[in-house]
Amino acid sequence: MSSPAQKSVATHSVRYVTANMLGIVAGFISFPIMTRLLDTTQYGIFGYFDAWLALLIAVSKLGGQHSIIRFYPHTRTSSALSGYAANFILAPFLASCALWILTAAVYACVLYAVPSTRADAWIGWLILFSLPLNVWISYVGGVLLAQEHSDISAKVTVAQRWLEAALILALVYFVQRSALSVYIARLVIVVFFGWALWSWLRKRIPLSLRDFQRSEFSRGMHYGLPLVVNEIVHVLLAFLDRFMLLQMLKDFAIVGAYTIGYGLALAITRILNTAITAAYTQVSVREFETLGPIAVVRTKKNILDFLVYFSAAIIVGLVVVGGDVLMIFAGNDKRASIPVFVVVSVSYVLDGMIGICSTGLLLHKRSKTELGLTACALVVNVALNLLWIPQFGLMGAVYATFLSYLALGISRYFFCPPELRALPSLYPTCMATALAALAYGTAMYTNLLGASSHLGRLGVMVAMTIVLLVLPALALDAKLRGSLKKYLRRNAS
Repeated sequence: MSSPAQKSVATHSVRYVTANMLGIVAGFISFPIMTRLLDTTQYGIFGYFDAWLALLIAVSKLGGQHSIIRFYPHTRTSSALSGYAANFILAPFLASCALWILTAAVYACVLYAVPSTRADAWIGWLILFSLPLNVWISYVGGVLLAQEHSDISAKVTVAQRWLEAALILALVYFVQRSALSVYIARLVIVVFFGWALWSWLRKRIPLSLRDFQRSEFSRGMHYGLPLVVNEIVHVLLAFLDRFMLLQMLKDFAIVGAYTIGYGLALAITRILNTAITAAYTQVSVREFETLGPIAVVRTKKNILDFLVYFSAAIIVGLVVVGGDVLMIFAGNDKRASIPVFVVVSVSYVLDGMIGICSTGLLLHKRSKTELGLTACALVVNVALNLLWIPQFGLMGAVYATFLSYLALGISRYFFCPPELRALPSLYPTCMATALAALAYGTAMYTNLLGASSHLGRLGVMVAMTIVLLVLPALALDAKLRGSLKKYLRRNAS
């Protein structure tokens, strides 16, 4: 089987950014409609069960998606691919299915012992029915990353997001305006994509257990299982605030306000974070295995010297017109979610940039250290929530989220193997900071030229950012300008 042409991080990133932007467009169409069709309490229920769904998916994957990426045989011989499929795809998936059967049995016992409302019980079953399909989709997504098929991965992401949004809106509007309709639509979509990705994969990789080797399976589990716990801790780090807000303040409406702000923050930052992370991960694993740490650090520096400008522009925009963005998509009655959206978005933007600086533990297969750092961040989050939610209410959870993610990023940098650490260069860092301060000061001093509508203020801020940050950065930073020209020439040829 021939290897696909190796693409740069920039090429992969553009594909993922494009896919994420198209996915965000679907979200921007559905989000305003959903926030108007579902009341805040339904959104609170939706956010509560979504936290459980994310947690169960993290457990059910057994870390298989990480092993699929890290242990991919770049030689791509038939025998290597056959063993890879048996030990790192099929065997973990069968183990996941066994765990799913046990989970379903436990849930049935819980419902028998503690009767729930019919709607809540059905949401639980829909989540359970979707679990193995979500696991399989994640596994095939790992193969796409390992093979650097960013083109196919991007198309799947866009198609799944748009079809899911369309079906959710149809069921919520025409059938029932509740969280139950959302989960019915999601199940239909994952059934379709699970089948489609199975059909795609079995034509390209020999899917058989005849080459199963316990030692290879154990090697994958030894690497992946700590990352299962790490992913669970990450889910808790992202969603535990909702549980604690509900338990401490006893109000689904507050959880709904938090969910709306947090959800839009994730949607916005996903454009950057997941695209860069996915592109960097697949290239860095190949470079580390074939060229060594020096090549990985060189790639990091190229990304960071661009990312520092992008992050500065996004943060300034969030601080100035973040509230306008939220009210455009969620409505003026969701004003309580503004600070959640702004602070969480800034937190994720910084986390994405610091994450590139500090990646390296997993290249050395130090998954247990990665788990330990994430667990420490979770402890910090819980402690701050216990301290600040009674004192600051909703904002206590927001502050706890910001500081725990910041602590996680900084600790990862110091634990990163020294030969793989990298920071953005001094010149672009200083230039991005100065231009961001100029854009912010001008926006505040002119009051965005007196624009009063939310769209008007957003449009003026975008124009100011381009004129005062983007264009000066290209004019004053020769390396940034040269990288852009090199990328355009490569993709034009």
